[in-house]
Amino acid sequence: MTGKPDLRGPLAIMASRGAAALALLYAGMRAYWALGGQALLDSVGVGERLLSDSLLPPPTLVLAALAIAALPIGLLRSRFRRALLIPTWIAVAALAARGIAGLLLLHPLRDAVAPMDTAATMALAVYSPIFLLWSALLSGSAILSRTH
Repeated sequence: MTGKPDLRGPLAIMASRGAAALALLYAGMRAYWALGGQALLDSVGVGERLLSDSLLPPPTLVLAALAIAALPIGLLRSRFRRALLIPTWIAVAALAARGIAGLLLLHPLRDAVAPMDTAATMALAVYSPIFLLWSALLSGSAILSRTH
């Protein structure tokens, strides 16, 4: 024993709570829009809608986000951890791909796709790093929740 405290447990809890909070925020926002809400919808540009709505319909996005919210909580339970690792890493890869794709659309190569207005550019600049943060927190939860 080196005398240093093991911080994996508290860090795993913080990463899990952060990932779950972002997932619930995203699910709530998508559910609100799917039910016809208009608040903050203008902040989501054409590129953001193209990246998310073209892959899955809005109700499916809400259900997927709720399932992703349950993953970090389940990872903290040792008997469920192994069963949840594969879906967790799939979610990490999907969230990271979404964040990177959004950031790549900000690059000058974005002229190859439909022109984007200022609101769409700002939406990608704000929302894409959030997906990367969500991916990082979820991967941190998977790594740090490992029991020894």
